[in-house]
Amino acid sequence: MSLHLLARPHHPAAPASGIVWKMLFDRQQALLHRWAGPGFWQALAELGLRRDILPNLTQISRQVQQRTGWTLLLTGTPVSEATYYEALARRELPVVSRLRSFSEFDQPPGGVDLFADLFGRVALLLQSGYGQALHELGRAWGLATTPATVGLLRRFARATFERGLLKTEGQSHFYGAALLTTPRYLHAAAGAEATAYQPLVTAVRYLSQPTAEASLTAVGPEVYFVAESWADLTTAVEQLSQELVKLQRQAIGSQPLPFAAVPADYTGRQHAFVARIPGLRQAD
Repeated sequence: MSLHLLARPHHPAAPASGIVWKMLFDRQQALLHRWAGPGFWQALAELGLRRDILPNLTQISRQVQQRTGWTLLLTGTPVSEATYYEALARRELPVVSRLRSFSEFDQPPGGVDLFADLFGRVALLLQSGYGQALHELGRAWGLATTPATVGLLRRFARATFERGLLKTEGQSHFYGAALLTTPRYLHAAAGAEATAYQPLVTAVRYLSQPTAEASLTAVGPEVYFVAESWADLTTAVEQLSQELVKLQRQAIGSQPLPFAAVPADYTGRQHAFVARIPGLRQAD
């Protein structure tokens, strides 16, 4: 078995890294043989990702940049939520360079590591259209400035880029990062009832409902949204942005005017002035 040292600026490759990579690769390849689309396997091959060789991040970064215009930002640990989305808006994808150890095999710290990022996100960048949708998601983050809008964006990202499906060649295949890299989410989606799969066009409306959060906090959401194409996913992100703007306007409209309260001891002349301004009320 030929194992090359992994180009990791923060965490040099340990001798066991090659075995961990091989085991992860073999497991997901077996689980995804009928659930990942042909474009996914082609992308793995084009990136040179193999079971018996640790990935060369320098080479992969160069290839992704040349093919897609995206820049891979290598980091030793997962970045903050704001940093992640702001990077997407610049067509930059943070990639954790640390590979999990044997003791973390099923649950890497922070929920993401090198394997999860390469299998769940970087490979998809080579598919035309995915990168544009991811870029639009990053731009949508700039519209999430209230608790309600942040919550909606999180639910949308979780239901699509983490647990979404894409129709290719007439079949629904996994593209969500959690489905591609985590067995428990994969099994939950694969075993879901047929009624659990819904068109992506309904996602924003469904996720805006008060009950949507509870359905997405379990191992697998009750509803899995299926995109007809990458363009369909981009359209859904644009719909999300429109809904975020709407929620922002509602939040602004619900705030009292800065001059909404007036002194209780104002004069009769002042009372007449106040009466002519709708919404102006007397302070308690």
